[in-house]
Amino acid sequence: MKKPSAAEASLSRQTFDRLRDLVREHAGIDFPDEKRYLLESRVKPRLLAQDVPDFETYADRLEQGDTREIARLVNAVTINETAFFRHPSQFEALEDTILPELVRLHQQERSGPMRLWSAACSAGDEAYSLAILIREALAPRHPRMDYEIVGTDIDTAVLEEARAGRYRKRSVRNVPPAYLRDYFDQSGEAFVVDPAIRDMVEFRPLNLTDARDMRRMRNFDLIMCANVLIYFNETSKKDVLQGLYRSLRPGGYLFVGGSEALGGLDVPLEPVRHEGALAYRRPTNGSVSSRG
Repeated sequence: MKKPSAAEASLSRQTFDRLRDLVREHAGIDFPDEKRYLLESRVKPRLLAQDVPDFETYADRLEQGDTREIARLVNAVTINETAFFRHPSQFEALEDTILPELVRLHQQERSGPMRLWSAACSAGDEAYSLAILIREALAPRHPRMDYEIVGTDIDTAVLEEARAGRYRKRSVRNVPPAYLRDYFDQSGEAFVVDPAIRDMVEFRPLNLTDARDMRRMRNFDLIMCANVLIYFNETSKKDVLQGLYRSLRPGGYLFVGGSEALGGLDVPLEPVRHEGALAYRRPTNGSVSSRG
């Protein structure tokens, strides 16, 4: 009799429920019924890597507590589509309005570095974009200001890529030519971030749905968390937003994706529009109002 092949395995509804419960528990990511095909396509390579014949056997192994493979599963299902300066309107708002405002706040009433967080940073494109923007737009005007940039992701494999700082041409397609010349070295087909920019960013593993992880993230002036909330169910989304709110200093800003409006999620953040970019600000006085 022919031995079953993982390459021919299909994901049944019952096993889909088992696997998505595991993913939800360990990553907070929700796969609705219509995304069964997506979970199947992302998990099947793990069957081949572990030499198991079907999804049922793989789910058994995970439920028996194979923590290393659970970590690999989380890496496999995490969505990692990003690029440098991916949302130009957000970076324009940062350069023109928000970062200068945060500098003024620091000069008037805060001590320590300005703290910026790229949440769900993937391969680090966004975190390094922030570092380049600070080096180019703020550091020459405020040479005594210190900055701390943190990039976090639940996917430990992409964090290693981020630390290496090597990118394909597609990732740097939005980088202005002057920045590409000044802050990258080209090595064959790869673009390597300058060491001085890499040294400005610290990368850490973090699960946005883990309350213990989130308690370590406090006193940030700016949080970038774009195109992340769409992967959570409503309960997890509210929990994540509450955690991000607590991570912000009063007067701090949160950016999410353009399709991720926060209305109805009961988080005390005020929407602030800057030339086509919508940001959310933690009020300094506890009240929330709309500014446009």
